[in-house]
Amino acid sequence: MEAHQGGAPPDGTGTWLRPRGLARLCITSFIYQGVVFLYYLGELLVAFHYGSMSAEAVRNEASAMGRLLMPQQDLEPLLAYAEILRTSGLLLVGVFLLRTVARFVGTLRMWQGWRDGFHIYTMSQLLGCLLPIVIAGPRLFSVLGFLLVLNWCYFYFLLRKTLRP
Repeated sequence: MEAHQGGAPPDGTGTWLRPRGLARLCITSFIYQGVVFLYYLGELLVAFHYGSMSAEAVRNEASAMGRLLMPQQDLEPLLAYAEILRTSGLLLVGVFLLRTVARFVGTLRMWQGWRDGFHIYTMSQLLGCLLPIVIAGPRLFSVLGFLLVLNWCYFYFLLRKTLRP
């Protein structure tokens, strides 16, 4: 009997065939993770910069930048986030970066056909939602963000049986 144990049928050489749906999810994830990784690198620089400033200086700088992008009445959430970056930004952005790297590893493992990639991806997603709450408080919890995380995990869950153990 053949050593293949995934749900996807092997091709004539006995190698694993990647299902089209899994390929689409993985490609989308790779693109998203690449963009987000670059964003978090930039945010890490901002957190490093803000960490060396006083609360008033951070508020003034964030207000000046925010006024260029949004109306004055919408600045409060931006200022609150700037203060979070000042007080615990390096740790917070570090968690975001580690989550992104772990998601990439999980996605890569699924791309290669291994079921452990699903577990790596799912754990990094869920921990990546919960650890920021521990670090910076419940202000960072987003119901929409959590639902999107669950949605992506569910999509991969549907395809997990096509992966090799």
